[in-house]
Amino acid sequence: MRRRVILILGSLLALLVIIVSGVLMQNASVDATQQLRLTRAASLNRFVQLAASLDADHGKLQQEMDTYSQLYNEGLLIRMDQQTFTSGSIDPRDPQVQQVVENTELNLGHTDIDTINPLSNDKSLIARPYGNSTQVLGAVIMQVNLDSARELVLQRWVLVVLVSLTAGSALLLLADRVTTWVLRPIHRLNEATKALAATKTAAPLEAAGPPELRELARSFSTMAQVMTASLAQQRELIAETSHQLRNPVAALRLRVDLLKMRLGDEADPQGVRAVEKELRRVETLLDAVLRLASADHRLSELTAGTTLATGVADSEPVQVRDLLIEEIERRTESARNTGTELLFNSGQETEFWVSCNEFELQQMIAELYENCLKYAPGAPVLTSLTATEQIVEIIIRDHGPGLRTKDLALVTERFWRADPTGASPGTGLGMAIVERLAQANGGELVVEAGVGGGLQMRLLLLRSATPRQGVRLG
Repeated sequence: MRRRVILILGSLLALLVIIVSGVLMQNASVDATQQLRLTRAASLNRFVQLAASLDADHGKLQQEMDTYSQLYNEGLLIRMDQQTFTSGSIDPRDPQVQQVVENTELNLGHTDIDTINPLSNDKSLIARPYGNSTQVLGAVIMQVNLDSARELVLQRWVLVVLVSLTAGSALLLLADRVTTWVLRPIHRLNEATKALAATKTAAPLEAAGPPELRELARSFSTMAQVMTASLAQQRELIAETSHQLRNPVAALRLRVDLLKMRLGDEADPQGVRAVEKELRRVETLLDAVLRLASADHRLSELTAGTTLATGVADSEPVQVRDLLIEEIERRTESARNTGTELLFNSGQETEFWVSCNEFELQQMIAELYENCLKYAPGAPVLTSLTATEQIVEIIIRDHGPGLRTKDLALVTERFWRADPTGASPGTGLGMAIVERLAQANGGELVVEAGVGGGLQMRLLLLRSATPRQGVRLG
């Protein structure tokens, strides 16, 4: 934005400098021309008087003409009594000179000098006839030397250009300072807005620039603080409410168990199972909400601008392969009961270390397997590991029904479920928890359709040096 503003202001300043410079240069040429016209008109009148008073003394007239031509390096031509006297470099055979002579014979004088152009080499002729009221007796024609005048005008032009460039540069520098003064608070406000959107926390914003922008910065800071406080209160309310609901739910479960014992055979099995099912749903939901609140809190701790390439986890390196094997072994029995086969392929490399909180990584892997077993029972689930110099990629691919393309972007939305009827168990928070925990650890979750059907979930995490290498992280 600053470059665009400077470009616009620079263009306007350049146009202004060109216009002002052109006017000043034109005035310099006009002034020099006017001054030269006055002096040469006086010289022309003098020779007219000499020619009229020295008709018989042609030698003295020629001497005056030669003296003038040597002094000013200008040509003179005097026509009288059908005789022509010349001095200097003027050529009577020149067509332009001949045309002027013919005009003077018609009593047509010419004393104007065109505006001096220092880049031109044109000559200028001025002429004045003399005589009585009925007859032209003669004429004086002067070939004006414009070299000195052109040199003077050129010097003035150079001075005007230098002054204009200096003034234009000063104005451009001033425009740059003013633009920076105005735009810097806007850039800071933009960065603060991005930080607020990324971290949900208010960063201090310095009030600077014009009064209007200072007021805007103070208003934004107030709004950000209010919003941050509101979000914090919401997170605390959700966490506290979920935590406080655990005790009533636990008490309710205990009362249901006691009621079953007291009623014995008189209890309605179907009704008891329905109550226990709802209790399990509430417990699962409360646990998921607490974990989501914890993941949101971890994500809010990130600073603005942290990306997959620059995020650094504040934990020890974690061996991904061993963690995956443990989770697969833990879920093998439940997977076998649904006819699901858990396959693992780690490639040639045996060690994959990542910078991630180990407990949170275990949570993410568990949620991904839970999603596969829930929505793709009976279909094989393939787990593979790949790595580059910076990234370790955990790929968990099921071969179930998959999702429609338009639903892939909704997978990580809170409480969104692939089964809108609610027949499948779950809360709709699992993938949202994985996404937030991945981002909180400087990683990324990518959910996409598998080639040939099914769903493929890729968990990208920052690769870490192994502890044996003694590399200090962070």
